[in-house]
Amino acid sequence: MNKKIVMSLSVIAAAAAVVIGGTSAFFSDTETSTGNTFTAGAIDLKVDSQQHYNNAICVVHEANPDKPVSYWWQLAPGQTATVPQYPRIGSQCDGTWTETDLGAQTFFNFGDVKPGDSGENTISLHVVNNDAWACVDVAVTKNDDVSSTEPELDNTGDVADTSNLFDGELAQNVYFTAWADDGDNIWEGGEPLLFSNKSGPASDVLGGKTYALADVTTGGVPMTGGVTNYIGLAWCAGQQTVDTNTNTITCDNTSMGNDVQTDSMEASVAFRVVQARNNAGYVCRGLLIEL
Repeated sequence: MNKKIVMSLSVIAAAAAVVIGGTSAFFSDTETSTGNTFTAGAIDLKVDSQQHYNNAICVVHEANPDKPVSYWWQLAPGQTATVPQYPRIGSQCDGTWTETDLGAQTFFNFGDVKPGDSGENTISLHVVNNDAWACVDVAVTKNDDVSSTEPELDNTGDVADTSNLFDGELAQNVYFTAWADDGDNIWEGGEPLLFSNKSGPASDVLGGKTYALADVTTGGVPMTGGVTNYIGLAWCAGQQTVDTNTNTITCDNTSMGNDVQTDSMEASVAFRVVQARNNAGYVCRGLLIEL
């Protein structure tokens, strides 16, 4: 056998070895994990309200269940009608609504407020899915004199109406207080007040302020996702007195005079929530509210 034939056989043998080696089996195992997913969580705040005004409560009108939902005033439990009765029982109201995203809803929409009138809204906050820190931003967006009646200008020191939307006196004469409520619309012992002062006129306590509902300054415990939290917000057309010894809120009409006649006040109320997880030490800080 010559040298060329030997070399050819060697090449064939090597090729065969490669083929055999490539088809040989070894013990083995494969484990596969499928469907690995990251999904971002969500925080969604829903709000509802139950409105009281003097001795009445704003409730769903049940007389026409097949028509769009409407609300009307009826006497609150344990209350009796006054003469004259105001608000008029059976008249429409709009400060009560069920859990929703806020839009056109208003906590207060009153067109004939008189000295001594008072009311309260029990506001429910529902944080969907996740624990969250919570804050509320408030601002008086109008305090307008609107017009100047003769009694308004006579011996009150008031001046004639101008085009200025902040030339009125109503915001200085409607007082507010707020507290963390348990849902029964009654301020009770152990329910902390939310404003920095116990009570004050709208021009102060609603005058571009931010209040902490749940952050490190209120104890560092966030609102629990899926659990309802309540706020009581009471107002008085006149001087409001908040007594922390007896847990009573009273309204005195003597401080509200003719200088507020025809005046109109508007305010903005914005609730906001922020994730609590991985956000320790959160403090509610003021935001600029768009007017």
